[in-house]
Amino acid sequence: MKKIINRFTVNAFVLSLCMFSTEMYVRFLMKSSFIDFATLRIAISSLIVGLVVSWIGHYLPRVGQRILNSIFVIFIGIEYLVEFSLYNFIGFFMGISNASQGTKAAGYIRDLLTNNKPSFYFILVIMILFLIFYIFIDRKLFKDNHKHQNIKNDIIRNILFIILIIGLSGFYYYTIRSDKFQNKLQTTSNYSLWLFPENSNLSVNNYGIFMYVFSDIKSVVTGIDSDYVMALEASEESEEKVDKEDAVVTDNTRVIDDTAWESLNDETTDTTYKTLNSYYMNRDITDKNDMTGIFEGKNLIVILMESVDEIAILNEKDFPTLYKMYHQGISFTNNFTPRNNCSTGNNEFTVLTSLFTINNTCTANAYATKYNFYESAYGIFDDAGYQTSGYHDYSDYFYYRSSIHPNLGAYAFYGAQKLGIAIDTSTNDEDMHNEWPSDVDLFKTAKSHYMDDDKFMAYFATVTTHQTYYDSSTWGDAYTDEWANTDYPEALKRYLSKMKVLDNALAELQSELQAEGKLDDTVIALFGDHFPYGLTDDQINVYLSENGAGYTVDRNSTTNKNVDRTPMIIYNSTLKEPIKVTSYTTVIDLLPTLLNMFNMNYDPRLYLGTDVFSNSYVSRAVFSDASWQNEYGFYYAPTSKMTYVDGSTKTYTDAELVAINKEINTRQSMSGSSIKSGYFEYLMDGLDKYKSLTTTTTTVATTLEPTTMSSGE
Repeated sequence: MKKIINRFTVNAFVLSLCMFSTEMYVRFLMKSSFIDFATLRIAISSLIVGLVVSWIGHYLPRVGQRILNSIFVIFIGIEYLVEFSLYNFIGFFMGISNASQGTKAAGYIRDLLTNNKPSFYFILVIMILFLIFYIFIDRKLFKDNHKHQNIKNDIIRNILFIILIIGLSGFYYYTIRSDKFQNKLQTTSNYSLWLFPENSNLSVNNYGIFMYVFSDIKSVVTGIDSDYVMALEASEESEEKVDKEDAVVTDNTRVIDDTAWESLNDETTDTTYKTLNSYYMNRDITDKNDMTGIFEGKNLIVILMESVDEIAILNEKDFPTLYKMYHQGISFTNNFTPRNNCSTGNNEFTVLTSLFTINNTCTANAYATKYNFYESAYGIFDDAGYQTSGYHDYSDYFYYRSSIHPNLGAYAFYGAQKLGIAIDTSTNDEDMHNEWPSDVDLFKTAKSHYMDDDKFMAYFATVTTHQTYYDSSTWGDAYTDEWANTDYPEALKRYLSKMKVLDNALAELQSELQAEGKLDDTVIALFGDHFPYGLTDDQINVYLSENGAGYTVDRNSTTNKNVDRTPMIIYNSTLKEPIKVTSYTTVIDLLPTLLNMFNMNYDPRLYLGTDVFSNSYVSRAVFSDASWQNEYGFYYAPTSKMTYVDGSTKTYTDAELVAINKEINTRQSMSGSSIKSGYFEYLMDGLDKYKSLTTTTTTVATTLEPTTMSSGE
């Protein structure tokens, strides 16, 4: 009896200690607190998992038990290192819903490992120490090779095991459900996070990596998603229709008739659509302002700049075209592009729809190929009589743009194949990395498809500046001589060389527009999709420091998101003087800002970004994990901590932080539910139907009125 209990309890203790110590080291790397309720939850879950694995192993032969325990230890070490490496590289932990994107990025394993710090690999040291225990020490502790067959002992052990597991699980569940075990500033409740861990960073901070992975798999298997969580949270709060009849109407008031929408809502029975209708209808309608219509009637070109951060706009000599467009156009000096598990595709989707994407899913691939989004940039400009089209100088390997862009309303989409741009998929030189196409060729080959249209709205996604920067490549080597006299690292020089190609491409675009006499009549909006992942923080900081950026980056910082600073530019050659927008913004604000400046017929309530020139704009950059930053400081959502900048003139009360976090959580939750449920397709069809009925009714009434009067006479 004594040997059986010892064998079981020692294994349970060692396995639990392995998991808990690795989790605590990850918390150390994440700069999270060790004295909080999350640590308690991780300790309990580690004990539960250790007990379960030990219980299973007890029914195996000693060799089988050692193999099982060793596999568990190896899984913990490898899984945790991979997850934290991805977190360090792209800013988020990888979930099962986005595993396909992770496999596609496997070709950049060198870039990922180069960004790893030596301290990360201590996770493997912990793993090796526990493997040594099971390979050498465990053999000496338990020399017997025969399993003890004692029914009474088995029954006692199983009863004690069941009682202990039930007790621990019950207490663990209580820490999830009780407000006593939750930070009051937290953006998402523990229970909602447990049901659907869309915010992987917050989930890992609250539950650890193992339970994040478990809850992520659980949500997929059970079908629990953002709609379920939203409905659960909405049931605790009732939303009433806001009476806006007493609002003061001015010349700047944007008036929208909700008659058709209200009729649609009255006939809707789906609870998700009812909740979303209520939410959107009750949002504020931003007024017109001094910037309304300044670009009315002009053409629009929107450009995603691959892997571009503020390196692009610091030195006129290095990148003269981008420097000119930024410093002579409308520049957003505190703009950020939030990272997520699918940054390029998701941020492209955000720019075209002004919606928050779903963190643990490549949103565009999963939903823009399934539903229509009539409120997108393409849809609005198409309704205004513009010819709309999209262009990209690569294939659909990463993002299914050939389906995504038409579903977003583009009249046509042209990938590399349709444009006749060759894609290098192999090379005879083993020292030469497969080459990304030239963005100069992108604009040259695309112009025949849109330039002759009377009014056009064109979207471009560039690619030349994509990683990797560690290997030799045509465009990575093309202009490195320009930085030969600097002490820049070789990888940084290759990135700058690729940036030069992008700068030349933008000069090519402007030359084409000038030659056709359309430069003055065309607005060019540009944004970076994310910082250059393939460079280390130190390499980026070399350029930022030597070119007067005024800040440095740390991708794992808990006090700012400066690593996500990216240029956002609206350029038109007829602007009389540059405009600098100093408010804190993200790319979600670009579309509503453009729609207002073009004086488009749109409903501001359907966009979860805001026109930055409106009186209701709030200076705040919101990130994918619900963290946020403004001129006063940075709120780090995973640890619910507010860090103020030096000399801040404002501090927030807990009540103010709770209100801000609730508003952010609501917007992100409603956005996720809108995307998953195909809400905008439902709304488009419904509004068309009831507007048609209203028009028919009005026409009939107008026709019958004279007849009725005549009959009365």
